[in-house]
Amino acid sequence: MTDQVKETIYRVAEDVFEKLAFLFSFREEEREPMDYGAAAVAGVTFTGQFEGRLALAVSEEVLPELAANMLGIEEETTREEQQDALKELINVVCGNLLPELAGRKKMFNVNAPLILSPEEIGVVTAAPPAAAAKLALEDGQCDLMLYLDEGVSLDPESSEAP
Repeated sequence: MTDQVKETIYRVAEDVFEKLAFLFSFREEEREPMDYGAAAVAGVTFTGQFEGRLALAVSEEVLPELAANMLGIEEETTREEQQDALKELINVVCGNLLPELAGRKKMFNVNAPLILSPEEIGVVTAAPPAAAAKLALEDGQCDLMLYLDEGVSLDPESSEAP
């Protein structure tokens, strides 16, 4: 994957985090990937111009603020509300990312996002992602990993790729 695809993931993620969740993020390209076993991980699959999966891992300590910000409340949030907020976050990131990668006229079917079990996390992260972004948040970290089906090549120079 080109640096432009990675840059697109960063740009979209930073925008969605700020506008949807009121969380400011900073790029941490040089750090090691998170310990996904100690993180909350959501995944969403998609089909259309190309097929794949987007996974989003956040530090557990980020979840209460994420949910409270997205729900617009100051009270403590439940685990279910926190997981729902994480699923909505990845859904919106994916929905904004795909048109940026494939062109605005391309159609995609984005499936319902899921919270991944430890076993599913291991399967998803076993292969290297096509592109990834590592972000620092005020109270933790976030990794976004884009996995594409075999044979998919993105050319962000062309708004109609692939």
